[in-house]
Amino acid sequence: MKLTVIALAAALSLLSTAAAPALAAPAATAKTETSATAVGQAVWDLAPLYASDAAWESERLAIQAELPKLKALQGKLGASAASLAEGLDAISSVRRRLGRLITYSSLKADENTQITANQARNQQALSAYNQFGEAVSFVNAEVAAMGPEKVQGFVAAEPRLARHKQGLTTILRLAKHTLSLKEEALMAGAAEALQQPQSIYGLLTNADLPWPSVKIGGKTVTLDQEQYVAFRADPDPKVREQVFKAFWPVYKAYERTLGAVYAASLRGNVFQARARGYASSVAMAQAGDNIPNAVYQTLVQEANAGLPTLHRYFKLRSQMLGLKSAGYQDVYVPLAKATRKYTLAEAEQLTLASLGPLGQDYTAKLAEAFKGGWMHSVPQRGKRSGAYMNPAAYDVHPYLLMSFNGEYNSVSTLAHEWGHAMHSVLSNAAQPFETADYSTFIAEIPSTANELFLVDYMVEKAATREEKIFALSQELENIRGTFFRQAMFAEFELKAHEAVEKGEPVTGESLSKIYLDLLKRYHGDAQGVVKIDDLYGIEWAYIPHFYNDFYVYQYATCVSAAAFFAEGIVKGDTALRDKFFAMLKAGSSADAYPLTRAAGLDLASPEPYRALMRRMNATMDKLEALNAGR
Repeated sequence: MKLTVIALAAALSLLSTAAAPALAAPAATAKTETSATAVGQAVWDLAPLYASDAAWESERLAIQAELPKLKALQGKLGASAASLAEGLDAISSVRRRLGRLITYSSLKADENTQITANQARNQQALSAYNQFGEAVSFVNAEVAAMGPEKVQGFVAAEPRLARHKQGLTTILRLAKHTLSLKEEALMAGAAEALQQPQSIYGLLTNADLPWPSVKIGGKTVTLDQEQYVAFRADPDPKVREQVFKAFWPVYKAYERTLGAVYAASLRGNVFQARARGYASSVAMAQAGDNIPNAVYQTLVQEANAGLPTLHRYFKLRSQMLGLKSAGYQDVYVPLAKATRKYTLAEAEQLTLASLGPLGQDYTAKLAEAFKGGWMHSVPQRGKRSGAYMNPAAYDVHPYLLMSFNGEYNSVSTLAHEWGHAMHSVLSNAAQPFETADYSTFIAEIPSTANELFLVDYMVEKAATREEKIFALSQELENIRGTFFRQAMFAEFELKAHEAVEKGEPVTGESLSKIYLDLLKRYHGDAQGVVKIDDLYGIEWAYIPHFYNDFYVYQYATCVSAAAFFAEGIVKGDTALRDKFFAMLKAGSSADAYPLTRAAGLDLASPEPYRALMRRMNATMDKLEALNAGR
């Protein structure tokens, strides 16, 4: 699973004017065959955003000067169709500029979380966004008060409102959860305070936790988050055990503090849900994109029904690794040794080759984008952990962050994040700013599809049995990490929010207990499949996505959808490929769930998840046959 954040874009949509922005892993040894070439850059170029910090500051002040003008629109939107169009256009224009402003500040802050000046600049940008939210907090209430008949009449009469139609439709749909003008202003004013748990968590875990130093292979290693990821897959079981025993006590030592931070985030979510009259926090999270609750419920049910398949995989791993008793520290070690490492340029070439089924036009655009300075991939001290794509600078291009270390997982992460970036490229080209954003419910489909294209390519091009075993095992690990692990996270989020909603005490210790119970069930601890030590219940504190509420379940739904698309497209189904691209180009011009149904699948039904289980079992059949022939 990639720590991917579609940064800021959802928060900058028309319908979340009072919301906080959402700021926030597989390789052939044969020559890559592709007509497109690219030489990637390892550090992004932020000059297309602003020429300097001073230029950024000038724009920040200019945006703030626009806010009183937006506030002055209050009470005027309903005067006429022209008034509504002019008002929404003015708000959209400032929001568009804010997206660019916050993109620059957040990227600079994430390059090195230890640089105070960059953190301060990012706080200024978020403050500007919150002030914007306060200034336009009247919009939803005012539009809702106009009623469907009047709004629909205005849309029919004024062509300029066409780009706002989907946003207006959603406001009307959510009218029963829209508060009075005064209450909406109060909610907007509370946004900055409600963001603080995520900000505190990010600084604590990325910059301030005291990472231990350990000796591995005769060298002293600072076991921070990036080094943990690197060494948890070490082929030596003693090293893996050493890494886990050194890394997780750091989080455990801060269990009370991290628990208090996350509990504050949970209580903020519950407060907002109750204030807006939602039955639950998850209902509020689903409402914006109009996603049926049946999707979340079906995912959890089918993930639990598929646990025998997951346990079969763990047992196969233990057999192939020669483990008499597997522990949690053994989950990440590859089943076959990678025969090489990759340079960034080689990873890009491999990605281009594997995405051939998507067509030459797609790969040519991607090859050109690789050269554009869109990505920061150099590992460095203080850099934000994980990986993400930020699409919020509509007038420039997407930006990507990851730490490329040459391992196969980094190649897969690169393919994943560029799947996001190309989604934004396609959507931006087809949609106006107002509908160029897209739901997370769709966002993870092209990114996880890229991973599947990559691993399918690896299997096809593997020159030896060992290479094929490596490729098949990576496909299984991809499904484990992106489907089962995210479904487990989804259950944890649901239980944690429900605890607050029921008035139960929520502490670091209670959160660890919830997580530990899930960790043991998913890994078959009671059945002797994988032994889970109690210490590892603290792992919830390692997952930054929990601060983007009810986000991670969409990895699991999306990988199921991605498997559907990848299977058909690889077989040459051009009609399905056309539907796939149509879905990506649609942006947010319609609700996400109907867009996926129009593309040919229903994620509220069991079938996509069961199809993924069939794929996983078929892959294990191949792997077992190869293993038997060793």
